[in-house]
Amino acid sequence: MRLNELLADVETERLCADGDAEVRSLKIHSAEVEDGDVFFAMKGGRDDGNRHIGEIKAKCIVVTEQTPETECAYVLVRDVRKAYALMSAAFWGHPARDMKFVAVVGTNGKTSTAHYTASLLSAAGFSTGIIGTEGHFINGEKVGASLTTPDSFELNRLLFEMRARGVDAVVAEVSAHAIALKKTAGITADIAVFTNLTRDHLDYFRTFEEYKEAKMSYFSHDNVKKAVVNSDDACGRELLSRLEGEGIPAVSYGLYSPADSFAVNVVEDMDGVRFVANLSDDIVEVRSRLMGEFNVYNLLAAMTAARELGVSAETLSRVASGVRGVRGRFSILKNDRGSIVIDYAHTPDGLENLLRTARSLTKSRLIAVFGCGGERDRGKRAMMGAVAAKYADLTVVTSDNPRFEDPQKIISDITAGMKGGEFRTFPDRTEAVAFALSEMAEGDTVVIAGKGSEDYLDICGKKVPYSDFDVARRWGQAR
Repeated sequence: MRLNELLADVETERLCADGDAEVRSLKIHSAEVEDGDVFFAMKGGRDDGNRHIGEIKAKCIVVTEQTPETECAYVLVRDVRKAYALMSAAFWGHPARDMKFVAVVGTNGKTSTAHYTASLLSAAGFSTGIIGTEGHFINGEKVGASLTTPDSFELNRLLFEMRARGVDAVVAEVSAHAIALKKTAGITADIAVFTNLTRDHLDYFRTFEEYKEAKMSYFSHDNVKKAVVNSDDACGRELLSRLEGEGIPAVSYGLYSPADSFAVNVVEDMDGVRFVANLSDDIVEVRSRLMGEFNVYNLLAAMTAARELGVSAETLSRVASGVRGVRGRFSILKNDRGSIVIDYAHTPDGLENLLRTARSLTKSRLIAVFGCGGERDRGKRAMMGAVAAKYADLTVVTSDNPRFEDPQKIISDITAGMKGGEFRTFPDRTEAVAFALSEMAEGDTVVIAGKGSEDYLDICGKKVPYSDFDVARRWGQAR
């Protein structure tokens, strides 16, 4: 593809390159650049691509705010990251334009809502793709795994593959980091779902307001045609007001605040959830094996998004019962004493939703096992400790991806918030889970939070094999 074609949607300040030159590929890592590539000089967390401009031999480089000291041809742009995303979309032929694209944005519930939406669309006859935390899928077949929202070039390559394989609708988790790094620029979502906003990622975003604004900024005319927004969430209500002011169509959903789509007569038990859904005045009964009020929200969001893509209310009522939970999201294992719940919850709000639901379903004691990631938001540690002390009869505090931080220091930060709660500490996660399972008596529930389906622990730069599922089966005879 020629350089001019790739630059068609990019705001350029200066073009010091042959616009008719053929481009082989797009690169953001200087060590990977080959002759014929375009290199994007970006500032990252650990390095700055501008430092390596003199080392590479590229067809062209893309830079911002300076004139590079290089013999290479170059393009001066206002925003290198946005240019990279726009040129990536052009390189792969703007594949998202030929499919329905559903973006799921929020702190908690993104993965479940994305998978439930894809499941509903698939049951209604759509050929579906999923991009997210648990991997990337085409009609249920896993075709890769990377970050929640992949790098712009990889994202568009993946969409290209999905289009080539006949996908009608793509459901993608869009993380706050992806929004801040403009990974999805050039892709306009037909539907963008906003699940909720609670504290997370304050190691990257300096304040909650900065984190919030990153999420909110996605909902613009460039990114979204129509929004589906949780009206029970305070930030969701603020977003609805913004959308109205900007003239972006929105459909609200919720359980307690006025909403276009809402659920009433919600019943939770060990068989799942039941409720009556009003989808913009189409009333349907829903019976699902999913557990907890948080899953009522996730399923209601998915049903509302699918309804906006043309799936009938009657079809949604019929196929909702077949929606299955995502592995590692309130996954329930059993042994001869009680239940073991494995979940990905790693924020104060996520842990509270998890433990509150588990408490409501527990006949006897609730035992919680969790930790907090190293080199991440330290402020949430004591908050999560307080949540565990509130709901669990016994909390076992342990490690969860300590990275290069001292696990014992992380544990101390957590237990500082556990006023009045009974707890034990084990830096070794296997020992922690094994101890919790050994404490189980008849009717007890053990909740193991933070890892979900992850199969490793990040320790001192190494991914050490580890699975909560494997440990629960080995030490708890779970099935």
